[in-house]
Amino acid sequence: MSSSTAVAVAAGGPIARERMERMFYLVSGCLLLLIVALGFQHFYLQGKASDGGPVTQQIVPLVFLHGILMTAWIIAFVVQSGLIVSGNRKLHMTLGVGGAVLAGLLVIVGVATAIASVHYNPDSYKTIWGARRFLSLMFTNISGFAVLAGIGLIYRRRPEVHRPMMLLATLFVAGPAGFFRIPAISGVIMGSIHTIIAPWIPMLILGTLLLVIKSVMTRSWDGYLAKGFAGVILACVLQYVISGSAWWYHVAGWFTA
Repeated sequence: MSSSTAVAVAAGGPIARERMERMFYLVSGCLLLLIVALGFQHFYLQGKASDGGPVTQQIVPLVFLHGILMTAWIIAFVVQSGLIVSGNRKLHMTLGVGGAVLAGLLVIVGVATAIASVHYNPDSYKTIWGARRFLSLMFTNISGFAVLAGIGLIYRRRPEVHRPMMLLATLFVAGPAGFFRIPAISGVIMGSIHTIIAPWIPMLILGTLLLVIKSVMTRSWDGYLAKGFAGVILACVLQYVISGSAWWYHVAGWFTA
């Protein structure tokens, strides 16, 4: 290390900030992977639904495919972050092509799984908020992921945009599903918040914490991460408004009938 580099690192300069930023995304990815592993343990270990019951029989292959793709995305995020930490940018870019394909498949299969789930097993959502309202949550989840991942892929050569968008996309696809399947968390949320926004709460709390943690680690404010997270909050608000509207009940009825 040259004397100028040593000074920059010691002073918390751009080199030190870049290293901390890279480490932040790797740690964040590992945390999201842990959350999903805890939330989907019944699925991973026993092939069962989140409540320990059987998966909707008519769509078992589709549900398993969706689970595999979602898990693959999160693992890919961790691997890609690790490659950047290790300085292997070339392999990172090469694997990014597969990541784009994976994102497209996840959106397509996610939409199909959401529709098939409420169509074949609408009664399973009666004790929550109803199949039609729950479908709005699933569509928002998939759409949010698609938009954020799409922006990240478009700006793949601009790390300051690419990294936060990919993190938020992963948070969007993993957060609600993972958190809300952890009994210790879902029990508290369901016991105090009974509206359709309940599944978003843990995700929004974690997103806020990640924004703060990144600012502390890098000693700088990430405007792109903040703007992206503001978009996530807006999507959750819009979903809440739309889910109770008459026109959404009419549209959702096409799928639940």
